[in-house]
Amino acid sequence: MAKHRLIYQIYPSAIGDLRDIAAKIPLIAAKIQPDYIWLSPIFESPWIDGGYDVSDYCKIDRRFGTMNDFRHLVAVAKKYKIGILLDLVINHTSIDHTWFKKSELHDSWYKDYYVWLEKPLNWKSFFGGPAFDYSALRDKYYLHLYDRAQPDLNFKNPRVIKEFKNIIDFWKKEGIAGFRVDSANILAENNFRMGRIPGLPGFFSYYQTKDTVAILEKLLANKGLFTIAEPVGGELYSKRKFHELTNKAFDASFNVGTLDVADSLFSIKDRVYPVNYRRWFKKLSKWAPEPAFSMAIESHDAPRAPSRFDVNPRVLAMLQFLLPSYNPCIYQGQELGTLNADLSMNINDYPGVQSRQVYRRLRREGKTKRQAMSVVRRTSRDNARQPIDWGEYILQHRHHDSVLNFYSEIIQLWRSDPVIKDGSLKVVRIKKNGVFDFYRKLGKKKYFVHLDFSGKTHSYLKDDHGDIVIIVK
Repeated sequence: MAKHRLIYQIYPSAIGDLRDIAAKIPLIAAKIQPDYIWLSPIFESPWIDGGYDVSDYCKIDRRFGTMNDFRHLVAVAKKYKIGILLDLVINHTSIDHTWFKKSELHDSWYKDYYVWLEKPLNWKSFFGGPAFDYSALRDKYYLHLYDRAQPDLNFKNPRVIKEFKNIIDFWKKEGIAGFRVDSANILAENNFRMGRIPGLPGFFSYYQTKDTVAILEKLLANKGLFTIAEPVGGELYSKRKFHELTNKAFDASFNVGTLDVADSLFSIKDRVYPVNYRRWFKKLSKWAPEPAFSMAIESHDAPRAPSRFDVNPRVLAMLQFLLPSYNPCIYQGQELGTLNADLSMNINDYPGVQSRQVYRRLRREGKTKRQAMSVVRRTSRDNARQPIDWGEYILQHRHHDSVLNFYSEIIQLWRSDPVIKDGSLKVVRIKKNGVFDFYRKLGKKKYFVHLDFSGKTHSYLKDDHGDIVIIVK
């Protein structure tokens, strides 16, 4: 049977420093009891992109404390049988990283640590605008698939691979349980040529090459660590590429494209589309039975799901844990039914680089400030990066009918019931109004699940005798 592991993602700045996070572990463990806690980046960073722009991989950013604080966190987590996963940003560094500064100055050792070209290509970055930026110091153009302050590393250089081997070994010695690897499948370019479709991000020119998989296998295989990949381009992901990545380098894959397929195109958040339930539920039905798939309803890169889908958070919990779900990931506050924040109508109040990029794009298209901000407020990932209300967490602990206790109960069912854990999936119907019916079967035992995202009927789980096990009215 496939292993079952529950992952709990924390975006650290929404909780506090490492001591604050350690203090919250008993609360999280009491109801959720995750196997792993995944921390979004805590490394030293100028914080242009929420820590996903690293300036030193072996230092804790001062906003989160010290290495001793990190060791304390690992020790507390271990007490509750929880492993700590670090977010390894491997595709790029910060422009402030020593490697880049020396590379820009054409240092003989570091000059090929990054991707430099004599002339720029017509590739676009994920955050809008050109994917190549000019350096007057180097008199060349460097690649940045994300923000211009996040230059892409050159993994054709064996010295870069050796650097990350050392980084991985460093953190393993500090007692971590593993890594979540950011943008895992876009590390190695096969060639550099003008894109056939200039408006598409550059990674389409080298989407999960064999070189990328080989690099990841060298870095991560046989390390005795739990590893979970974030593949870019999740909407386009094939099972062949999924198996290639997970069979050789990763234990699981966190594919946010299976969430974004519901209401966006290519995970771009510059439009408010109606939810396409048929497309979403078919995509989940395809991926959920995969043992290495990580089912997620929320993440640090998405608005809050109850607001996004206008649905009872209990129904979302049923979707996540009653479909086959081997490596589900809960995002902090999801288990409380947290809604989108009441964000500002002033773009200058948004720390997220993606929010500002969407705003600029909409303004260029002729949208008014108010129209542009209405889209940003609803789709911004800054909604998920707000402080958690721990008073509400404690309150929901005490109330039997709370969303938190519903999550606790359904997680216990997921852990203990053989049909829910390992049963097959048979889809009965998917309707465009948000009705999703399916069976879970194992041997002679089966469950029937009826989910209604419109709220017009009750959502429920029935056993093979027709008795209701779970109901959301």
